Amino acid sequence: MMGLFQIKFEFNTVEDRLLLRIFEKESNRPCVEYRLWLTRRFVNLFISGLDRLIEEDLAGDMQISPDAIDAMKKFQHEAAISKADFSTSYAAAENCDVFTDRPLLVVMLKIKKKTKGNYILSLLNHENIGIHLTAGMDLIYTLKKMLLDSVGSAAWNQPLFQTNEEKAKTTEPPGYIS
Repeated sequence: MMGLFQIKFEFNTVEDRLLLRIFEKESNRPCVEYRLWLTRRFVNLFISGLDRLIEEDLAGDMQISPDAIDAMKKFQHEAAISKADFSTSYAAAENCDVFTDRPLLVVMLKIKKKTKGNYILSLLNHENIGIHLTAGMDLIYTLKKMLLDSVGSAAWNQPLFQTNEEKAKTTEPPGYIS
């Protein structure tokens, strides 16, 4: 049975990286916190991987138009975000066990399909040490939103980190004055 599970992204200005913190507390076990450094390059890879996973999950083996896929993505995104709890403070306690003494520097993302709509996301360092998150589509949409929000706080102004609405604004031709 899954107990308390929370995720938090923090931007560290000194490191110019995101710190991913994952807190897990199962009944009858001590709590554990996992800490992972995410570089700008890895975040770019992570967002691209989540986007690809969402596209492939929606397309499946059906032939769906790109407009229908976009509409379905928007609907699923809104449904997933409405279920997420962003109001509860991150609760990792000082007396929690920490997975490693220092955060792991994540350099690799592996995505494995478990069942339809369920995946294993492996965030690994150069020695293949890391965490394996079992994630349904709701968590995948929530992770993507949290990543994009964190990147906005980091001011990493790269096109991949922009929403579709932001991309449209930056690609619109300038107005003319006559």
